[in-house]
Amino acid sequence: MHIDFKAPELQPDGSLEEHAYSFQGNPEDGWHIGRDGDELLQLGAGYTAVEPVFCGVCSTDLARQYLPYPLPQIIGHEVVARKDGQFFAVEINASEKARGIHNPDNPWSADSMHTQDPGRITLGIDRLPGGFAPYMLAPREALIPLPQNVDPLTASLTEPFAAALQAVEASAPQNGESIAVLGPRRLGSLLIAALVGYRQQKGLDFEIIAVGRHATLLERCRNLGADRTVLLDASTTAGPIQEKFDLVFDTTGNPAGFELAVTLARRALHVKSTNGQAVAGLTRLTDLVVDEMALLPCKPANLAFGWSIEKEARQNRHIFASPATDGRLIDTLLTARPDCVITKDTIPNMARALFVEGPYHRPEFLKHATLPRFDLALANSLAEVDQILRPIADKEWSLVRARGAILLTEQARNEGHLAAAILDRGLELHSSRCGDFQRALRILAEQPELALRLHANLITHQFDLSEIKAAFAVARDSAQSVKVIVRTNPA
Repeated sequence: MHIDFKAPELQPDGSLEEHAYSFQGNPEDGWHIGRDGDELLQLGAGYTAVEPVFCGVCSTDLARQYLPYPLPQIIGHEVVARKDGQFFAVEINASEKARGIHNPDNPWSADSMHTQDPGRITLGIDRLPGGFAPYMLAPREALIPLPQNVDPLTASLTEPFAAALQAVEASAPQNGESIAVLGPRRLGSLLIAALVGYRQQKGLDFEIIAVGRHATLLERCRNLGADRTVLLDASTTAGPIQEKFDLVFDTTGNPAGFELAVTLARRALHVKSTNGQAVAGLTRLTDLVVDEMALLPCKPANLAFGWSIEKEARQNRHIFASPATDGRLIDTLLTARPDCVITKDTIPNMARALFVEGPYHRPEFLKHATLPRFDLALANSLAEVDQILRPIADKEWSLVRARGAILLTEQARNEGHLAAAILDRGLELHSSRCGDFQRALRILAEQPELALRLHANLITHQFDLSEIKAAFAVARDSAQSVKVIVRTNPA
């Protein structure tokens, strides 16, 4: 198959320029991607050509030039595509599993962990050309058919709605709890909707509260199903706010919002949006979110940490501890869980042992682990948390498995607001990233009134692909728009 087309691509300076592209190949043998007559990229088997129909503009697109992935690139990852007359939502992670490749030597191919596969590339973000184009190559197992009662335009919200639902599922609201969403703009509004959908689907009874500084945003949250709202004064700091909430989702994406969320949360704080800055003594908070990790108080009960949506309870037998860890603490943990193995060594030594042959290397001491990483780690300071998350400066590799946890010990007690909240109040810090499209679409299909509310309250502007520069300008103006959708093949 040979396809020629022109599409706008993002340049390193943030501008958009049209260039000529070509796809040549097939799903069985792989593809050659050409740009202006030169070969740009080779892809292996497992990709199929589709026609994007709608593609949403998100904050990642607007900040794409600052991300550590090569440009120029056709971007766009919130895609609804058409193939053989059928509509699909397209998941963004091009892992081996998403490509339909069975590799028994790849431990990340199990269940949903393929979204954290170190060898994956990502649609419209990392190398794989995205959805702001008339044609696209998608991993064949990443094409999720739309339910008959979910229209394609509403389905263009699937990717961000699934990410919001992933956060809800990871922190699992309980009956009788108060659940607050702090900073309810685009992402926060989607979280309100995900909480509403999750509550109805599971038959639970918890309160959903939107907390923010803008009355118009809070009104949108009420329209999406929030039970009540809390309007903050523009000068409000953490101190004067008396109300506390069992679970807080922080979608502000700024350090002040995170600090406020730490104060407001009782059981758990789920951070969903970051901006790469150092926050509350952590320089690697963004990496914690990328890896969907948790930061918990160190106590025996937390050795059983896992996600509620997982099919089987985790064993968490492999635990890392640095040489500074108190030996009495290790004895206490091993008394509670004698089946665990706690490896005590320096972080640089462990990084060399784990990654000497790259991210798929499995050292002998982790031969029985689910993934070639530690299940948990003990950290004696916030600096150690940062080092565990990224022991090698230029690599996105952690000592701890994705969706694992780092347990903060009492030695970090005097390290500020966040450490005190974790150690004094037992606060848990959760995070999440991409979500499961099938679960998200199931909620939209089962709750059509929620799908209608999402469409009515979030999709404010539509542009043709030829108008993409105007689409990006409007999307950057949050006072003017909520969600901007680009029509790529509307016929």
